[in-house]
Amino acid sequence: MRSFWIVTTLACAAILAGCEVVRDARSAQRYCAAWGSAPAADNARPGAFALPDLVAFALTNRPSMFVRRLAVDDAHLALRSIAADAPLVSDQPWWTAVDASASFGHSESSRGAHRRLHGRTDGNAAGALSLDILVYDFGRNAAAAREQAENVIAAEQQLLDEGYAVFEEVADAYFTLLCSEDLLDVARAQVESCAARLKQAEDRLAAGEAQSLDVLRARLDLTQAQEDVVAEQNDVATARADLAVALGTDADAIPDLRAARPAPEGVFAATDASAAATTELALTNTPTMAVARAKLRAASARVDAAVADLKPNVSASLSLRWADPLWYWNWGVDAAQSLFTGWRRTTAVDRAVVQMESAAFEVDAAAQTLAHAIELAVAERDNAREACTTAEASVAQAKENFETVAEQYRLGEASRVDYTDAISSYAAAQGSRVRAFYRGQIAESKLFRLTGRLPVWGPDSEEAL
Repeated sequence: MRSFWIVTTLACAAILAGCEVVRDARSAQRYCAAWGSAPAADNARPGAFALPDLVAFALTNRPSMFVRRLAVDDAHLALRSIAADAPLVSDQPWWTAVDASASFGHSESSRGAHRRLHGRTDGNAAGALSLDILVYDFGRNAAAAREQAENVIAAEQQLLDEGYAVFEEVADAYFTLLCSEDLLDVARAQVESCAARLKQAEDRLAAGEAQSLDVLRARLDLTQAQEDVVAEQNDVATARADLAVALGTDADAIPDLRAARPAPEGVFAATDASAAATTELALTNTPTMAVARAKLRAASARVDAAVADLKPNVSASLSLRWADPLWYWNWGVDAAQSLFTGWRRTTAVDRAVVQMESAAFEVDAAAQTLAHAIELAVAERDNAREACTTAEASVAQAKENFETVAEQYRLGEASRVDYTDAISSYAAAQGSRVRAFYRGQIAESKLFRLTGRLPVWGPDSEEAL
């Protein structure tokens, strides 16, 4: 009788624990329903606007990061569920193999009473407590646990890869916005030059040293330069909206970033590793390869589980049944083996082998894709660096040419065509230098994700590749 009350107490404790889980689940349901109707004005905004601060903000607030974190939690819970089904003969604690259940009831039966249609009823109470123990399953549970453990690793690496993706997206949008703002400055400077030329043309026309065609041409050049400013302003607005999306906030939260313009050396430490050396590092370090290899190991464990499923289970049961006024015990050991299942289980083994072979080829495909992406990123980095060097020389030459032609035009020794060409060449050279610089920074930012390295801020860091 004492054991009956002990088991009953444990059952009540388990029920109370289940009630707490249900309460937490209902609270989560209410929170998710309220979250879906939350106004957009409640979105958080970044407090600082240097690239490391923006990346940290995005990693904290992007919905995709929450999804990946929850996927990791789900994978851990799935592994915990598999451990709860482990047999008694395994490396799991013994109580995980036990399933306990309780049942109680009361029944009534009628009795005849002196030819009446409805007689009296007599009843009794009945109850049962039972324990079912999986003793041995020939490795099914262990194989399933190995598979899910690899799924946990894959989920964690996918979370890391998503973080790299967010970093790359934020860096791309950040440098694109800075590039657009710098190009806007170049366009505005061209407007100032065209306005100065128009003033000179008007002065020379008033002095009888120029023709009205020169003034008309200068006005046309000024109008075109103003149109370029409008176009660059539109590009700035678009780039600001893209950065807001990358951060997970609204565009109004993004100020003018030209105050945070990077130094001439760039935001990231310059790298000079070849594509081959970078690929060698990436194959052992990048999250995408870790995910592919974890999925391959999970597929191999799935083969073990399918083979183990061909074998029987060994289980034991112990029960205490009560029907007023008698108590009795019942125990037993069961062994079951399916004689024929239409080759379903053998087909499951073949299917698991095919999935494992497919996962092996996925590893090779991921390696090829990674190597190709690294080749492109390294080539982009090197080309951008060479373009920066060339653009610096072009800017210096275009500036010298513009200053010379401007002075000659002021003295009447150069034509309006020469002046227009000098202005256009100088503005084009400045634009090429801006684009090459930020293109190189974007290429450097891509290499961090491809190689699985943490971002290296600043050109003087010793952690550069």
